[in-house]
Amino acid sequence: MKLDFSKEFLNRMLANIVVVLVGISFYFALLHLETIRGFTSTVLDILRPFVYGFVIAFLLNNPVKYFDRIMGPALKHDKFRRAVAVLLVMVIFALFIGILIAFLVPQLIDSTITLIKNVQDFALNIDHYMNLWFSDLSQQYHIDPVLYEKLMDAWENILAMGSTLLLTGFQRLLGLTGQVTNGVINVFVAVIISIYLLMSREQFFAQLRKVLYALFSRKTVEQMLYVGHLTNVTFNGFINGKLIDSLIIGILAFICLSIMKMPYVLLISVIIGVTNVIPFFGPFIGAIPSAFIILIVDPIQAIWFLVFILVLQQVDGNIIGPRILGGTTGLPAIWVMFAILVGGGLAGFAGMIVGVPAMAVIYTLFKTYIRQRLENRALPVATTDYMAADENPDQMTKEKQHETESTGTDS
Repeated sequence: MKLDFSKEFLNRMLANIVVVLVGISFYFALLHLETIRGFTSTVLDILRPFVYGFVIAFLLNNPVKYFDRIMGPALKHDKFRRAVAVLLVMVIFALFIGILIAFLVPQLIDSTITLIKNVQDFALNIDHYMNLWFSDLSQQYHIDPVLYEKLMDAWENILAMGSTLLLTGFQRLLGLTGQVTNGVINVFVAVIISIYLLMSREQFFAQLRKVLYALFSRKTVEQMLYVGHLTNVTFNGFINGKLIDSLIIGILAFICLSIMKMPYVLLISVIIGVTNVIPFFGPFIGAIPSAFIILIVDPIQAIWFLVFILVLQQVDGNIIGPRILGGTTGLPAIWVMFAILVGGGLAGFAGMIVGVPAMAVIYTLFKTYIRQRLENRALPVATTDYMAADENPDQMTKEKQHETESTGTDS
């Protein structure tokens, strides 16, 4: 019996082997998930300066291109012009960060210290009023002394638990200072890496394309380059737009909260601006701790603050956001929520931000692939064409017109 070793047979056998190996690898990965997670964490810690450097270069790329373009007529030498543009942008970036730190950090520290003191006073007042309330209830309704003691013990346990949680939170906040030194070193190395990337942007991408063309077919490389271009445009438009949008929201919050004479204006404005970077859930994430901070000082102002947040987010969602972001993602709301939840679960705060543009790229690529497959099969592309007749009003109208025309023809 002669065996068939045709090219099709070999390709199918190779595909089956790959599927089996991937399945076995996935099984062993699940068995050693903690080990893999620890190894991944170690690798990411080593590569952290490079990740920071890439992020800095990505954010500063557009300003560098802008200064490079406007200095073109004056400075003809390309490398010298690029060096001047990078140096100018880095100086502006450093001045902005320095002014921000000098302005924000002292006030944030003062606000935090005052907040800790107010939390302690708030807890003592709550304990005092709750004791009086329990005592009045006991006298008014003749509560059994044993039950009264149990209620008081339960309240003391709740109060102790709340104090422990707050103390743990503040200890973690203070513990972050121990990571500042390591963070400063990483940022310093990242700035150097970003300068190299900004200076040699064209050469870096030329080398990357050279490697790709050497390893893959021309069609595959063109597809990779298209995905890279789509990713760059989507991430660039979304992240830069979201940063500008959040900066505007933070400034508006500071101005409005100052007019409303809210406590801890600067601290709350920073919280609102930073959390606003997170799509969809950002306003809620920022509003909850901010409202609690105001509640400690004045419960009535906390209610007005929540009303203000609702108004501010409506203004952002309907006026400011669409004008800045436009249609950079084009994602339906359900996929935005999915991207935020998955991204947050995988990478925390950064994952919530990056998850949306990453999902937008995947959504666009999959949508294009489905469209091409349908067109190749000569099938309709519109989603409404695949709805049932009772779900598609247009289709029902067409069917009624067809029935009318058929009746008229028969008669």
